Amino acid sequence: MPTNPFDRLRQLALKTPEGAQELLPLIDFLETFPEQGTEEDLVHLVGITAMGIAKAGQGGLWDGGRWLFLRGSAPAFPTHPGEGWQVLPWRYGDETYGHLVLKTGDLPGAVPLLLSISAPLLAWRRAEAVRSTQNQALALQLSRLNTVFELTRNLGEVETRHDLVRLMANTLMGEFRIMRLLVVDAQGVVLHAKGLGQVPEALEGDRLHELVEAKGLVHAVELLDQNHSHGFAYAADPAVGKLSDDDEVFLHTLLNLTSSQLSSLELREARIQAGRMEKDLDLARDIQRSLLPKELPEPDGWQCAAANLPYQAVGGDLYDLWMARDEELGDRLHIAVGDISGKGLPASMMMTQLSAFLRAMGDARVEHWGRLAERLNRRMNDVRDGNRYTTLFAASLNPQTGDLRFVNGGHNPPLLVRAGGEVVRLSPTGPMVGLLPGVKFAEGRAAMGLGDVLVTFTDGLVEAENAAGEELSDGPLAEVVLRRPHAGADELFEALLVEAFQHLGEGRFRDDVTLVVVKRMGA
Repeated sequence: MPTNPFDRLRQLALKTPEGAQELLPLIDFLETFPEQGTEEDLVHLVGITAMGIAKAGQGGLWDGGRWLFLRGSAPAFPTHPGEGWQVLPWRYGDETYGHLVLKTGDLPGAVPLLLSISAPLLAWRRAEAVRSTQNQALALQLSRLNTVFELTRNLGEVETRHDLVRLMANTLMGEFRIMRLLVVDAQGVVLHAKGLGQVPEALEGDRLHELVEAKGLVHAVELLDQNHSHGFAYAADPAVGKLSDDDEVFLHTLLNLTSSQLSSLELREARIQAGRMEKDLDLARDIQRSLLPKELPEPDGWQCAAANLPYQAVGGDLYDLWMARDEELGDRLHIAVGDISGKGLPASMMMTQLSAFLRAMGDARVEHWGRLAERLNRRMNDVRDGNRYTTLFAASLNPQTGDLRFVNGGHNPPLLVRAGGEVVRLSPTGPMVGLLPGVKFAEGRAAMGLGDVLVTFTDGLVEAENAAGEELSDGPLAEVVLRRPHAGADELFEALLVEAFQHLGEGRFRDDVTLVVVKRMGA
């Protein structure tokens, strides 16, 4: 007995030979048409099937203005083609989609049946297209509301005109896919230039107009707040297409927000400029107090320090330290540091799920951290949002012996800085978690002796760039620890942050930053 429903229909049709010739093509049509097929697919399939049923060598589907489908020569008057032709309307309800025109004598009864079956499918396809367009428009509106919210919030957090203009420019270029942008102040000083090659520090008069024309900067908007002008923004068309009227309105909205914040910023710029270096140094000392959890587990003979600095109001970095019960072998200190791809609220939501999974899977003894990562990978693949994944370092530390078992899923290798001066990088034992289904993870092993320090971090720290575009990297972090052999975890934590801020100078972190320091204290 056939299990395929279409095969069962064919079997029934063959039991009535007088109807088989007409029924079998219809069954083929229904089985062939895919759910994801487009309107063009449907039109083509209807035309081919109708000509096959009628054994017609010429024919097509005419919508009143053009041929949607045509095989052979077209008649001069599609709806009145003359003798030897057959014409049937293709309609559903009150809607007529066109006419089926076939060069044939007798018209099999299956052809009208084909049109009556396919017309509702066409109506459904068009309704789906309308819903898709409406959903896309709604998604765009929601996205732009979120952009306004994020820009408004972030503009209030930056402290210099340079950072504010750069944030505005990055937002505009990302939102509209603009590849060339120029921003000058009211005196012609270039505040930001992207995709324009080498640009002078100042542009005025003819030099400005020549550059704008040569680079195709067809959109010019004054950065105006009340009656105060902060300059102009000049932008090219998007990489694909042009700005619509709605795009133009939204572009002006984002620039108006920026202009308003520039006015507010000017009122306090002198104070901020004078206190910038002191503020950055103070921030390195204050960050532990403001962001560290109230308590971190510290087994006898061990010290721990940890904190997270989100790039936005919420971030996608995770750190956790907890004591896992093991009645047989004794309690273990579990450590986890992760970095969800992306930023903001979506990454934060995924981070929350990752944290819950880790606690649920690692709240007792973990037999093999590679197997745990594989289970975690399956769960993250089930719940991940789009292409979002995470790098992850998770470990179990025996406080009595210093034995360390870990898994590194595509994470920046933590630094194990030994008291004797050796620096060991705990390299990845598998890929990112939640990126590829079914991948395997190995378990790594290490040991921490007296005076050894484990420094775990996310890429937001080591990829921090100074004004010259140079990344911090992990080498200076190891040097900080080696220069302080007698320092505790708290002192090392603060020194590492100070090193990062001194490297940045007037730059800013570009991503969430997480840092965890665990030290086995010497005698």
